[in-house]
Amino acid sequence: MKKGIQVFMGGMAGSLLRYIIQVYTSTSMMLWFVNIIGSFVLGSLNGYYLKTEKQANLLLTTGMLGAFTTFSTFTESWFYKLQERFLFGMVYAVAMTSACFVAAYFGYSLNRGKNRWNG
Repeated sequence: MKKGIQVFMGGMAGSLLRYIIQVYTSTSMMLWFVNIIGSFVLGSLNGYYLKTEKQANLLLTTGMLGAFTTFSTFTESWFYKLQERFLFGMVYAVAMTSACFVAAYFGYSLNRGKNRWNG
């Protein structure tokens, strides 16, 4: 239960931060900003947690950054795969992006009813 509360509280903070940035920037700038900053902060926190106890891990990473942006997690995973094997990391990035696109398309297609996607 304690872990769930940490994720919940972090999620509230992350979604509020994202909303504040959205209010003061255009949508396209907001996406660039939250994805780049989120990636940086997640990498920094994971580096920090390697050396210390992970008491605030769920609050800050899963909760706050999960609500602030989900791209940071993908970027971190891709970064480690690139370090291990560059070609595999590139394939991973293309495959992950493609899989997400395909999943979104199929989800959209299954629920579109009589409406057709024109774009």
